Amino acid sequence: MKIKIGHLYPYELTLYGENGNLKALKYALEQKDIEVEITSINKEDDFDIKTYDFVYIGSGRPEFLEEIKERLEPYKKDIKDYINKDKVLLATGNSIAILELLRLYEIEYYDKRKVSDIEGTTSLCNGKIYGFQNTEYLIKTTKNILFSLEKGYGNNETCMEGYKKNNFYATSIIGPILARNDNLTSYLVDTLIKNKKEEE
Repeated sequence: MKIKIGHLYPYELTLYGENGNLKALKYALEQKDIEVEITSINKEDDFDIKTYDFVYIGSGRPEFLEEIKERLEPYKKDIKDYINKDKVLLATGNSIAILELLRLYEIEYYDKRKVSDIEGTTSLCNGKIYGFQNTEYLIKTTKNILFSLEKGYGNNETCMEGYKKNNFYATSIIGPILARNDNLTSYLVDTLIKNKKEEE
């Protein structure tokens, strides 16, 4: 079995060591003797999302966000089709502002950055979830919540954070979140394996 991973714009969206998410996921897959192929998708590349089993987009410098949002606009329908087919897409940190283009959730901008350690839970897996927030963007929408927080900043001043639809997960939490949470990484590994077997 081979899992193909697409990493969106790693040279521009590379803050806070967020590539550690893919390192953690790759390691967990390889522990199950699964071959992993990671492809960097850069600004000069076409983005054929359907060729990937997992797509990741991480945090970047604020000056790049609007440019990348415009760059992904022509692929909006393909990305939504990918989500509707239960393929796995993870957005972390301020990249949630980029994927607002999908019109699945609203983003709220804060003049004063939200900085906090994170502690919470999720319906996806057992155990606590840990991470960090350092962002000027939070999701405003309070439906299809990803995390329940005991510590940290949630959507629209609540204790609920992030957004999920099928296997699309958007969160302001960094850490990197997969490197810090084996339970969440294991959930994604199991989901990828399940999807791959169903395709076969």
